[in-house]
Amino acid sequence: MVNGAPKFFFPDENIDRLFAMVMALGAEISAVAEKLDTVIRLLEGQTAVTQAAVAGFEPDELARTEREAALKTLVETMLAPFQDAATELAARAREAE
Repeated sequence: MVNGAPKFFFPDENIDRLFAMVMALGAEISAVAEKLDTVIRLLEGQTAVTQAAVAGFEPDELARTEREAALKTLVETMLAPFQDAATELAARAREAE
């Protein structure tokens, strides 16, 4: 867990652990997707794909916009089950009142 973050957000600490794992995997997927996008753009530009070319790649405005949209979709997809669970828990709490 991140220092300073609540120790338990969900009723079961194992769900918190699962959430942390999902977020960590999502960060890795995002990094790989961005690197793959860079390689594709280098190939499309007929640039030699080297570590230096990948490391030095600066995306243009279109690439940045597309990457931001892809990241937003990834985050929404990753969080959807947790948001659904939180909504369900809140509804149960309201019914119990």
